[in-house]
Amino acid sequence: MFICQITGKVSKPGEKLNKVTVQTRDRVYIQRQKDSETGEWVDVEIGRGWEIVKQIYVSDDGFKIWNSMSDNERSNFLDNMNS
Repeated sequence: MFICQITGKVSKPGEKLNKVTVQTRDRVYIQRQKDSETGEWVDVEIGRGWEIVKQIYVSDDGFKIWNSMSDNERSNFLDNMNS
């Protein structure tokens, strides 16, 4: 059981938890490798991607409400949730 962060209601036993990603950031993955010419250790970029910064936990009803919100309403909701 959990509390829906949109509706504020306690879920029913066995109800599915929906995780909604609300904030991400770019991520650069590096690996230290030894340069064969100079023998020094250098950082080499091996990939790029993103990582999750913040998620909210919502019920099925909360998920429907989240999907019906506009981008502006979502932003306002998240600002009010943080304060």
